[in-house]
Amino acid sequence: MSTPSKKKSLKQPDTKLSSKESSKNDKIQEEMRVLESEIRSHQYFYYLENSARISDKEFDLLFTKLKKLEAKYPDLVSEQSPTKLVGSDISVSSDFEKVKHKVPVLSLENTYNTEELLDWIQKTDPEQIYSVEWKIDGASIVLYYEKGILKRAVTRGTGGVGDDITENIKTIQNIPHELKSKIDLYVRGEVFMTFEDFEQFNEDFGGKYANPRNLTSGSIKHKYASEVAKRPLQIYTYDAYFPNGRKNIQTHKQALELMKDEGLPLSPDTEFISLKEMEKHINRLKKKKDKMPFPIDGLVIKINHLALRDSLGETSHSPRWARAFKFDAMIQESIIEEIIPQVGRTGKITPRARIKPVQLAGTTVSYATLHNQDYISQLGVGIGAKVKISKRGEIIPAVEEVVEPGLNGVYLLPKKCPSCNSKLQKVDESVDLFCINLSCPERMKHTIQFYCQKKQMDIDGLGERQIEIFFDKKWIQKIPDLYNLQNYKDEMEAMEGFGEKSVALILNGIEKSKSKSLRTLLPSLGLNELGHKVTELLIENGYESIDSIIDLAKNNNAIEILNSLHGIGPRTAEAIVKQLNDASVLDMIGKLKKSGLNFQAELVEKSDIRIFENQSWCVTGSFENFQPRDKAMDLIVRHGGRKVTSISSKTTHLLYGEGAGSKLSKAEELGITIINEKEFIDLLKKDNIPYSNEKE
Repeated sequence: MSTPSKKKSLKQPDTKLSSKESSKNDKIQEEMRVLESEIRSHQYFYYLENSARISDKEFDLLFTKLKKLEAKYPDLVSEQSPTKLVGSDISVSSDFEKVKHKVPVLSLENTYNTEELLDWIQKTDPEQIYSVEWKIDGASIVLYYEKGILKRAVTRGTGGVGDDITENIKTIQNIPHELKSKIDLYVRGEVFMTFEDFEQFNEDFGGKYANPRNLTSGSIKHKYASEVAKRPLQIYTYDAYFPNGRKNIQTHKQALELMKDEGLPLSPDTEFISLKEMEKHINRLKKKKDKMPFPIDGLVIKINHLALRDSLGETSHSPRWARAFKFDAMIQESIIEEIIPQVGRTGKITPRARIKPVQLAGTTVSYATLHNQDYISQLGVGIGAKVKISKRGEIIPAVEEVVEPGLNGVYLLPKKCPSCNSKLQKVDESVDLFCINLSCPERMKHTIQFYCQKKQMDIDGLGERQIEIFFDKKWIQKIPDLYNLQNYKDEMEAMEGFGEKSVALILNGIEKSKSKSLRTLLPSLGLNELGHKVTELLIENGYESIDSIIDLAKNNNAIEILNSLHGIGPRTAEAIVKQLNDASVLDMIGKLKKSGLNFQAELVEKSDIRIFENQSWCVTGSFENFQPRDKAMDLIVRHGGRKVTSISSKTTHLLYGEGAGSKLSKAEELGITIINEKEFIDLLKKDNIPYSNEKE
């Protein structure tokens, strides 16, 4: 091509575009604006509503598509493009002071297979060492230490500006308020909740929360720090910035060692790997991830050498020296055949989609959650719709996206309870609908099922299916009816699928449940706020029978007395008083007493060998030789010790097992003696104390 032709080509943008070119640009611009809108919408749900509508991989495909168009057509880029921001500007709340970040708070580019990751390493620097760290699924935070003192804790926000949530973050037990040296240090970290802590907290509050990430994100932005303090949050830190220069710190490994020396908590399992070892190491972690005690959605791979990081730099969105390796959720397409509004034990209405069965993560999935009406409306879900189904965290099947809408439009939940016809209501500003009728048959059925579960009264042979059959036959309508089920023994034995042995198993299980003590019985009744933890707190404070707790609830100063007990807040106190003055609750307790149920906390037989005398023990995690773990605590009480449910300055020992939660971090901070299962067994053997290793 001649030089004049090149000059003409260079001047071309200044000339008027042809109608054909103009039309093409209009279409491209429209496509870019649609992509921007779609990305913002998904960012809104993820950052503000804590509810992802598409998988991370699908979001990344949208984001990458927009970036490619912007690179090809820079004149059409919008100033408001989401590629110019980190996270979402709507994730900054109006309830907190806004703070401009002093460090780059960027997102990471994602890869979804080993080949992509290894290719990135080859292109970046195949001779380098890379850190491989867990990517924890929680809430990102930046801690600003000045002269060793924690001055600010700020959410990621837009990446440029975040919310100052310092007072809330200071309530997290494993965050040091003061480092060991007077250093200026800015630290990135992830706030999270272990599965064990989440399940316990959720159980104590009526199962209101969807998953650990949602509860974590909501907790750190709570109005009141005093409420945040009650939530079992933890943090792991993973990157440090040195505002006054790095001095002798040349690698990420050295930075992590300094952070650890300063008292900052670090994620477990971080390794420094060469390209040659990378694939094998990632495969090892893939196998391990499901055994980790906290939620993980991938790995983070970073160049170890800090000077090389500086030279590589970053884009406006992400660093060039790091990648996230995501564990992709499995997704399949299916058809919604029916939407069934289900009434839970607490009265919450949860729409459930019956779908054409598909294979996901090795199981056949026939049902998927739709959460609530807002979720249905936002996705545009209707009966007959073709949808994408995923297993979130490889556990809960969920409808993620509508591929083709149904013929009858968007599904609307009924205005009345499908079980008892009561008017459905929203409670405590919740987006969910509730049936508030305590006598609602469906609520009662789920309450009976809850009562019989393994973690509650553990009645052998009485699973959800059996209870449903007996409930439909009206043999059992409320919990006390279980103790009259023997009246239908002959009819049960004659039913298809039952028989003499299975009926004997059920009736023996019901009879055996009468020996369970108040510790198990009270939380099994399904009363709001009266879970295992609150029951233990009441017993610890001398309320060792249901009669003493009822007498307390009838006291004119009951709420004040309950509020004075460490670990019981105003909402819990009000719930206890209200329910234990309710005629229907008292009637249920009276009937259970007549049936021979034990509403007294058990008195553990004391031994002459008192090796745990004057010691207060708490337990966390799961154990190989003590299942359930209360077996270990019974041994401690039998041999002179005291059992407590929470860590405080008065706790002397913590017994911990696999998947230990926030109690372990708090015990370490307070300098409490920490004992693992093997060490505990060694203590028992030393004094020839027998222990059972039989698993129930």
